[in-house]
Amino acid sequence: MASFGNLAVGLFMQRPRFIYLLLLVFVLPVFWLQDTGCAKDYSFEGANTLHLFDTVQLPPSATVEGCALCNPANTLQLGDWRFKTGNGNFCGGTDNAGFIGSYNVNRTFTFFGPSACSIDTGIVMTVYLPVSFNEDKYNVIASGAAFYYYDHFGVQDIYISQPAKPFSVLIQQYIHSTQVVTGTFEGTVFKPNGDTAYIREGRFKVKLH
Repeated sequence: MASFGNLAVGLFMQRPRFIYLLLLVFVLPVFWLQDTGCAKDYSFEGANTLHLFDTVQLPPSATVEGCALCNPANTLQLGDWRFKTGNGNFCGGTDNAGFIGSYNVNRTFTFFGPSACSIDTGIVMTVYLPVSFNEDKYNVIASGAAFYYYDHFGVQDIYISQPAKPFSVLIQQYIHSTQVVTGTFEGTVFKPNGDTAYIREGRFKVKLH
């Protein structure tokens, strides 16, 4: 019986296309795996997942210096979020917002969306509630929260909360008939280099779906 080596040599001699087949089967998957290895994911217990691919760095005006389009004096509209840190004002809208898990529980919700100055930066926040939101609620302090100010092109998020540092969310109002929730947030976040920053005067008004 001919060995595998002899068989391969025979195929190479008789069918040159066999070489290209081997390249497709064994070589291309290696490059594919390398290309997909740089994606970072956000997953919030069933919430929508964002795949953020790292290619180039954004200019500072779109990341840590705030957004010139954000005026803290403007009235907060439905779908808006905003916050301050350092000397910068940050704001934007929401692509999606909703409760996570069973509708009858309503103990966790998330919202996310791009900043006003760049579609490649924006906020992701998940809020953990101490009680079910199955009726109107007012002035409820969240039992926990996860905050991210992301960068689609950066290797790491611009700001991220950590359990070691306090990050608080106050639900000022939740109207069950409209599922509109209004709240505030503030707390310590971490930068990619390990330094901390303080998020203050955070506000949001979103409709949960």
